[in-house]
Amino acid sequence: MRRRAYPFAVEDEILNFWKNTITGIEYRNDPTIFAWELMNEPRCISDPSGDTLQDWIEEMSAFVKTIDKNHLLTVGLEGFYGLKNPKRLAVNPELWASSLGSDFVRNSKVPAIDFASVHIYPDHW
Repeated sequence: MRRRAYPFAVEDEILNFWKNTITGIEYRNDPTIFAWELMNEPRCISDPSGDTLQDWIEEMSAFVKTIDKNHLLTVGLEGFYGLKNPKRLAVNPELWASSLGSDFVRNSKVPAIDFASVHIYPDHW
């Protein structure tokens, strides 16, 4: 591999973190993996409408499915409702949750998303 100006990204030791060096099975073929999460608690506070994050979820979930058709895929949401879901805003833990650019229902309805999951923090509710 050609070494570039960013040694962290090309050092063999670092590169091995991204490879399955235990079993040698490609992750997309590993039967011990149940599902992938697109991102841990995605947010886009620069676009509270949620359109930017929705576009990203649609694009990236479709991309992941081209690489791995063997595993389920979820978004990784906290479970908040966004501005385009006004009837549900009242169940958010606080007002700030509606301005994060994410929407649990809308984001989970993307065709390439297989199931909805939430990250629950009881102290918020």
